Amino acid sequence: MRNHIVFIVFAVYWTCVFSQSCTTPQGADSNCISLYECPQLLSAFEQRPLPSPVVNYLRKSQCGFDGYTPRVCCGPLPQQASRPQPTPAPVPTRAPPVNPGGVDPTYDEDSSPAPRNQCGVDMNGDRIYGGQITDLDEFPWMALLGYLTRTGSTTYQCGGVLINQRYVLTAAHCTIGAVEREVGKLITVRLGEYDTQNSVDCVDDVCADPPQNIPIEAAYPHSGYSDNNKNRKDDIALVRLTRRAQYTYYVKPICLAHNNERLATGNDVFVAGWGKTLSGKSSPIKLKLGMPIFDKSDCASKYRNLGAELTDKQICAGGVFAKDTCRGDSGGPLMQRRPEGIWEVVGIVSFGNRCGLDGWPGVYSSVAGYSDWILSTLRSTNV
Repeated sequence: MRNHIVFIVFAVYWTCVFSQSCTTPQGADSNCISLYECPQLLSAFEQRPLPSPVVNYLRKSQCGFDGYTPRVCCGPLPQQASRPQPTPAPVPTRAPPVNPGGVDPTYDEDSSPAPRNQCGVDMNGDRIYGGQITDLDEFPWMALLGYLTRTGSTTYQCGGVLINQRYVLTAAHCTIGAVEREVGKLITVRLGEYDTQNSVDCVDDVCADPPQNIPIEAAYPHSGYSDNNKNRKDDIALVRLTRRAQYTYYVKPICLAHNNERLATGNDVFVAGWGKTLSGKSSPIKLKLGMPIFDKSDCASKYRNLGAELTDKQICAGGVFAKDTCRGDSGGPLMQRRPEGIWEVVGIVSFGNRCGLDGWPGVYSSVAGYSDWILSTLRSTNV
């Protein structure tokens, strides 16, 4: 039940609580305590699915965190919000296109990343440590990049992440160079995908909205990138969409990391995508994987022996047998969840030696290292 509880409070940006006193959404004096110590609000989670009035009231009641445990201004649910909802027949239904966390679909700041109180919201709480297959609405910022082949078909060969309604962050090698020669021209981005084999994805009688397929207006690879560099220096790019993506439960932006202060060796980071498995096949279903940050000096030494000199704008992660990103995840995100529950993209999948080899980490372009470039490119191309 905790996973369902956490999603409510992750939908708003939290602030530290310095006082135990608070005022409930109904104006009553109360105390800011752990949700698990407030039976009035805890009982709301007995309803499945949670009605919208309950969701809204719980959001307004949130007053902080104890670690990952939400604190609430404890008080009874209003009668209208607590009224049991009729149980629908068990047939597939599509979730409505709502704006969890207060994300405004008319948000007009295309020249900036999504605001910190509107990005990185994942409804699934701490379930990332579970199995390899994601939940239907997990990591809603994931993007697939589509290419027009010589035969006229569209194939998806790279990943990326949505950072606002108009831009996707990916790797430069996914926009120019070998990918154009060997695969085709980048023409489209797919958002809100889960299972590439289905036109509409459903899990346990809940169906996602159909994926949003949005044509590419332009791609902006870093000017310093070259296929000839073994170290793939400056392997980062922005892709501008022809129109704004519509934010829903299944399509939301991720936050950009501003620094690497939480990327010490051994710290957990996560990847997601549809990349190749050890069997050499791509997965039709979105997968997830946790892995540790790899010691940078050790990583640099390993790749130096292969003729690739790493820069200070690259991150190493993985190096655990069968736990690494593979070719199908190129351009996808290396992610980390902040203590308050907000997800950040800290790196972009760049290259590696071989997939899933013990002692051989993957190499990622540092998002914080290229933050100035990202911001300046957003501003200069949003004309």
